[in-house]
Formats: sequence, C-alpha cells, structure tokens
Amino acid sequence: MPNIYWSKNAIASIGPSGQSSYSGAREAAEDSSNTTNTTSTNAIVSGFIRTSSRGGAAFGFRRSYWGFDFTGYTEGTISNLKFNFKPSTGSTGTLSNRLAQFNGFGTEVGSNYSTGDWWDSIENPLVPYSNAFNSPDSTTVQAITLNSTAITDAGTDGFLKLVLMNTGDYNGIAVGVDQSNITNWNVGNNSTGNIYLSFDYEAPGYGNKVNSILPANVSQINGISNSNISQVIGV
Repeated sequence: MPNIYWSKNAIASIGPSGQSSYSGAREAAEDSSNTTNTTSTNAIVSGFIRTSSRGGAAFGFRRSYWGFDFTGYTEGTISNLKFNFKPSTGSTGTLSNRLAQFNGFGTEVGSNYSTGDWWDSIENPLVPYSNAFNSPDSTTVQAITLNSTAITDAGTDGFLKLVLMNTGDYNGIAVGVDQSNITNWNVGNNSTGNIYLSFDYEAPGYGNKVNSILPANVSQINGISNSNISQVIGV
C-alpha cells in the first residue's frame, strides 16, 4: 500500500472582522491571510464563524488546500484511496468537514497557493471528494475514504488537489445563529508527516498477445502473474 505525502499545502482565512456578508466572505476574490507549505502543529485547517454585534452578523471562514503528486501511478489501477490526518486538541465547536476538488497550485502541483485561489480555484459547483466526516478533538490518527471521482482524477491527471472545508462553508447556506467551528490538525512535514494519501495500486500487466491470446485474457504465464510480467522471451 503506497503512501503519498503532501507536496503543497496552504492554510487561508477571511473574516469575521469586516465581513458582513456570508456569500461575500465565502466567495471573495481573495483571502485575508494565508500560510503556505506549513508543517505546524495545532494548525487551523478549516472553520466557519458567525458572530453578532449591534452592527449585525459577521462571517469568517478557514480553509486548507492540499496537493499530492501521483507521478508513477497513472498506468495501473488505484483503489482504496484514503486521506490520512492527525487532529489536535485545539479544535472547538462543530467539527464536521468535507474534502472537495481544488484547481490551484499551478500546473499539476508545481506552484504555491496564491491569495486569489481562495474561491476562484474551487470548482463551482463543488465537486466532492469525500462524504462529511468528523475531525475529533484528539490526537488519534484518522483515515477518510475518498470517492471514485478522486480516484479517477488521481489516476488520470497524475496529481490530486483538494480543499478542506467546514460543512458550514461547504453547504453554502448562511445559518442564522452565532457559532465558532474551528478544526485543528498536526500537519508535519511532506515526507514523513501526518497528512498523506494511502491507497492500493495494481501495476499494469504485460500488454501483448501470448500465443494469440489477448492480454486481457492472460492472467498468468508459467505461474507468474500478468502484473509482474514486463517481457516474454525478451519482447
């Protein structure tokens, strides 16, 4: 089961200060602040905030963006794809989250997040990569199953880029009560850290006919599995 650690990440935020519109903050042209390629512990990776005062309600959002390089895994078959993370005990409120498709990080995963990626690089309508899941206020490692769309994108594109959103952000519905939902994770580095994708991978098998039998119908040759054959008598 291979593991692929993040190549790029970003943690970005907007509001609630100065953000009196739910949709205006959620779909802003730029974030208010961001940090790229963090390895932090107890990092705020998603959130939705609504707070009220005499001037009315104000809205804030926190998101994180993740890019993974699938070079070397585009020819075979990917299955059982999971997003692995380690939460922390700094989280508060309702910690329900979703993972969705993200189109930033330049070509493949070759560039850092840009402030204008906040909303413009999220597919609209949102393309889900996971069901809603809870990020516990603990340090217990979690694994979230990604859907077939994520598997197809990883295998076809040679990379996978995701955005993590609190469900109050993902759902796009402005709630009428104040709340502060903040999810914190222990990130770690991009080679042995806590944020990575795990999956099963079956390499492509021998692609030519054997004694006029089509490759799709060849499971073994002399007891050797098709996936482990690169040549037959030098061919």
